[in-house]
Amino acid sequence: MTPRTERPPLGQTFQRLVPFARPHARGLAAAIAAYVAVGGTEVLIPELLKTALNDGFAQQGAFSLWAVPAVLIGLFAIRGIFGFLGQYLLHWTIGRTVLDLRQALMDALLRAQATYYVKLPGGSAVTQVVSDPQQAIQLLGQASITLLRDGLPALAMLGYLFFMNWKLTLMTLVTLPVMAVVLKQVNQRVRRVGSAAYDAQITLSSVVDDAARAWKLIRSFDAVPFERARFADAATQVRRQTLKQVAANALSQPLSQLIAAVGLSAIVSMALYQGRVEGSTPGDFAAFCTALLLLMSRARHLAEVAQPITNGLIVAQGCTALLDVPAERDPGTGTLPECRGDLQIQDLRLQYEGSAAPALDGLSLHIPAGHTVALVGPSGAGKSSLIHALQGFAPPSGGRILLDGYDTQSLTLNEVRRRFAVVSQDIVLFDDSVMSNVAYAQNPNPARVEAALRDAALWDFVQSLPEGLHTRIGANGSTLSGGQRQRLAIARALYRDAPIWIFDEATSALDTESERAVQEALTRHQGQKTVILIAHRLSTVRHADCIFVMQAGRVVESGTHSELLALGGFYAHWVTLAET
Repeated sequence: MTPRTERPPLGQTFQRLVPFARPHARGLAAAIAAYVAVGGTEVLIPELLKTALNDGFAQQGAFSLWAVPAVLIGLFAIRGIFGFLGQYLLHWTIGRTVLDLRQALMDALLRAQATYYVKLPGGSAVTQVVSDPQQAIQLLGQASITLLRDGLPALAMLGYLFFMNWKLTLMTLVTLPVMAVVLKQVNQRVRRVGSAAYDAQITLSSVVDDAARAWKLIRSFDAVPFERARFADAATQVRRQTLKQVAANALSQPLSQLIAAVGLSAIVSMALYQGRVEGSTPGDFAAFCTALLLLMSRARHLAEVAQPITNGLIVAQGCTALLDVPAERDPGTGTLPECRGDLQIQDLRLQYEGSAAPALDGLSLHIPAGHTVALVGPSGAGKSSLIHALQGFAPPSGGRILLDGYDTQSLTLNEVRRRFAVVSQDIVLFDDSVMSNVAYAQNPNPARVEAALRDAALWDFVQSLPEGLHTRIGANGSTLSGGQRQRLAIARALYRDAPIWIFDEATSALDTESERAVQEALTRHQGQKTVILIAHRLSTVRHADCIFVMQAGRVVESGTHSELLALGGFYAHWVTLAET
């Protein structure tokens, strides 16, 4: 699922956000109560003006002159206190809602099925989990503040106007439907350009993510001008779409003000006429005009609130789409009391979506517990697909995988995966210390960490680091060489102490001395661990208990190194090529 999938209606997106705010309803209710208090004091302003004009200028005023500043100061002090409380409590609710939404998005990302990661654009996961929730809830929160800060006083002022002069107030309401129709058209335009701007932002993030990850490849291919032009195109598209979005947002204000000005002029004219005919006081007229201007000021802010709501929901669509990503299926329910590491693959079949040929086509083999086996064969023979199937990342379409006699389909995925320690071709390290990377997701034991690093021929290097085991290694081990990264990944697999170890081209980046040290470590565990080796180096596989030669998703030869040489088949030909 990518950001370019068809988006649901905005109302449906809003409903998806409500459950994340519901647990914090008390904070929202307290914020509303504070803003109600602010709105209740709004009507006192025109009423105070009316009293001052009618009675204050008389020589025998009905109240003391000192009462005016006292009332004004007290009134605005109360409004300030409740306004602060309302804004603080609402932002507290927003912060907690963002936290819950981010946690739910991270959970969805962690449990997503494997095909999601294949289609995931670069950088979009960070945007969806980190940036989008903050931006979306912040926009909706600001709109909520506007609705409470301006909407409640507007309602109070509207009631006051009806109390003063219901005829003129009804004329005021005539302009509202006209304004609503105009703003609806503007809002539709905002949604269209807002969606396009969001997609352009995702594309730009993907370009930057590619450039940051592939900086060596870019420079080695002299592709800096190409990437610069690629970024410029994406950034220009973002600028264009953002400008369209700004223009659409800005259009609502002058239109609403123009409609309000037409209505206001008619109302003021009618008020002056009533004053002459009915003999209302200047104080009454001033109070009505003041209340009307205050109402129109609030209404202007309310007219602009549709844009941040629309923009916030558009952004929310991007991140809530992640919540709909199908979770990884886990039909198994069984567990293993203990695991020896005996593997039997029986007539295993696997074909990836969109692939013309099967990756595994009736594969059968047996790996006894404690044996070291090697998988060899040309690229595309199915070696890595078998590893994916063993760990449940690629569910087979036929056949069975038996672990100590138990069908892995009957076991939970966690139960199966914790029996494997894997070093894959694509090394993944974390921006943390050496110790945290070796003991990843486990309780760190310095003695065990040291033993794993020694077996991986990396201990001497770690001792030379400024902070030893506690030295941070940068994003994906950026401070390490290729061989050091690979040895650290090997140490992590050794530390896990699982019954089955899988090394998928794990020593490809190692020099001869380091590879020999790793081989010696594996030899020390021979008979205790089931070891599966995938390699193109003869030195890595020749001492295995059994070598399986794979082609087109099947085993075509099997046996020891000497047995396969004597057979004179594919393996013998491969060895001849390797030694020449």
